[in-house]
Amino acid sequence: MIDRDKTLLERMNEEISFIIKTTDGVPKDVFLNDSLLQHGVCMSMISIGECANHLSDEFTESYPEISWIQIVAVRNIAAHSYQKLNMEQIWEAIVSDVPQLRDFLSKFV
Repeated sequence: MIDRDKTLLERMNEEISFIIKTTDGVPKDVFLNDSLLQHGVCMSMISIGECANHLSDEFTESYPEISWIQIVAVRNIAAHSYQKLNMEQIWEAIVSDVPQLRDFLSKFV
């Protein structure tokens, strides 16, 4: 793994930690009605997607079990078409995808 990949993975991990910290114990209905919390989470998802987009091809191709394309796609929607984001889907990502990505990243950071 090249140094740049490690730096990007560390940044992704920091953003995941923020998402988990800010949503821990928060019920779904509270999240769905808290625009400030939604914005914070979405900004972290933008950062995660941006980092994923800059990982080396060698790294991402070595870990096809991670949906790198989907991570970048969420970033693109959040950055360019924020109003089209479905907060129910963002919540589902918080509950299922974010912890899985955190577990994956724990091998590297």
